[in-house]
Amino acid sequence: MITVTLHKDVKGLYTGFCISGHADGYEGNAEYDLICAAVSAISLTIAQGLKVVLHLAGTFDSKSGFLDVDISSLQNEKSQVLIETMVHGLKSIQEQYPDKLKFNK
Repeated sequence: MITVTLHKDVKGLYTGFCISGHADGYEGNAEYDLICAAVSAISLTIAQGLKVVLHLAGTFDSKSGFLDVDISSLQNEKSQVLIETMVHGLKSIQEQYPDKLKFNK
């Protein structure tokens, strides 16, 4: 299961996110690789947008099956748009594969 945890401040602004896990497929089933690839493509693109395009100097930690982004003191209107875009993309995947992707509240 892939788990998405969104971090917000007291005003409700996104301060980062953490995505961990895998789609828990079995060898030979490309559908699970597709789910992991889609989640990775969306989330890593947003992380790069925050870091490289917006030049936010938060913390960005990525390894296989794990991505943690913290922009706690650096969020702005553009960062909010990027993260909200990621949320919508991931929720679209969740609608198709609810047993493979969940959001923590």
